[in-house]
Amino acid sequence: MKETNLLKIKDHKKFMRELDLSKKRNFENNMKFVVFHAEWLKRVSNKEWSKRRRQLVDSLYKSNRKLKLKKVKA
Repeated sequence: MKETNLLKIKDHKKFMRELDLSKKRNFENNMKFVVFHAEWLKRVSNKEWSKRRRQLVDSLYKSNRKLKLKKVKA
C-alpha cells in the first residue's frame, strides 16, 4: 500500500475530537466576550462609549495610512 500524507484513521479521529473541543472552547470564549462587552455598554455613558469608539476608529485610520503601499514607478 502507498504511503500518503493523510492522517491514519486513529489519528484522524483524535484530530477531529480535538478540533471539535477547540471549536467549542472558541465559541464559549467568544460568547463570554460578547456578554462582557454588553454589560460594559450598559454601565458606560453614551459620551464615554462615543469617545472610546472614536479613539478606535481614529487608530484604525492612522495604522491604515502607515501600512499603505507606495506606488512603484515603472
